[in-house]
Amino acid sequence: METRLAWYLVSSASFVIPLGVGQLLLPWLLAIYLEESATRIGLAQMIAQLPVVMLVLWGGWLGDRMDQRRLLIYLTGIMAIPPLVLAAIFYWGSVTYALVVVYSVIMGCFMAFVQPARDALVNRVAGQRIQQVVTITVGLQWGVQIIGFAIGSTADFVGPTILLLLISLFMGAAMLAVKLIPPLEEIENEATDGIVSQIKDGLRIAWSNLKIRTAMLQILALAVFFSGAYLVLLPVMIRELYGGGSLGLAGGFGFNLAGTVLATLVLMKTGRIRYPGRALIFGTLFSCSFLLTLTLPLVDWLFYLILFFWGAGGGLIVIMSRSIVQENAPDTHRARIMSIFSLAMMGGSPIGSLLMGLLIDQVGVHMATLFPVIGMIITALFLVVRLPLWGIQSASVN
Repeated sequence: METRLAWYLVSSASFVIPLGVGQLLLPWLLAIYLEESATRIGLAQMIAQLPVVMLVLWGGWLGDRMDQRRLLIYLTGIMAIPPLVLAAIFYWGSVTYALVVVYSVIMGCFMAFVQPARDALVNRVAGQRIQQVVTITVGLQWGVQIIGFAIGSTADFVGPTILLLLISLFMGAAMLAVKLIPPLEEIENEATDGIVSQIKDGLRIAWSNLKIRTAMLQILALAVFFSGAYLVLLPVMIRELYGGGSLGLAGGFGFNLAGTVLATLVLMKTGRIRYPGRALIFGTLFSCSFLLTLTLPLVDWLFYLILFFWGAGGGLIVIMSRSIVQENAPDTHRARIMSIFSLAMMGGSPIGSLLMGLLIDQVGVHMATLFPVIGMIITALFLVVRLPLWGIQSASVN
């Protein structure tokens, strides 16, 4: 079990580093390299995330039908190819807005199948320590993603071609690490229905469980009001208010992610949380209180500090929501239910990105920051009043 977990964590680190590079490279290409408007940046971020929305439930179905380890070997290896192609186009030709969007869509298609398989594999390597291993896994992923941001921060100096080659190299390393995970016991899946029926079955189980439903709605709100809005708000703020290039973007993403790492370390030190729903409420109020200050003109260092604390609250929300879902999902449906979690987490982001881009162009970057604050607070109130968010208790805490 320990060997499996160790190689899973190595594969996760190798996979997340290039995601960090890519997460920085896309807004850099749009906001700095191509100098697009906030609306076009929001539109591109929305389109880039649509493949996950459209395909992730099928990814969950495939993750329940196939051995997740073998599936990840195939898909991660294939994901090394598109960055090589785009790197060649950069080297020998010119890159347009449309080409950047097409590349992002292709990578998103693969992510729709990779993420549910990775999420389901966590339970198979974790044993009974689900909340603890989820915390370690998420913390590691966020921690090494900062390495990806650091690599991406060199975009102004080395250009996109080198960064795309590094993305491809790390994807190949992730594939090799998955291959080194010892083979896992087969999980018997007796389902004989068609793909659509099995996906509906996963949706039915997720919705009928009040704990899972509550966590799903919370993560959907976070996707719309935090994740999606953040992908547009941050690069536009750094470009227009703080005069930053790739280093400024890397600093913004890095400080925000460092906050999530801090949240992870605190949770690891604290131990398992008996009432994760209450931790979700605290994370929401904590994040929103700091986010409100972005409506004001800030000096550079205070701006980045606010991003740090915003990330800490968001990290707490993600970890607790994911723990609730993974603890309550049955083994035979876990990949499908985690794909629904991914759908909620990633599916809301395109909406938030598009709305934030439109809002910034209409009311300005400072006033637009009220959008995520109001949205998250209203959601938290609804989940407390209408659903059992306050009373959710962890199944792994005695």
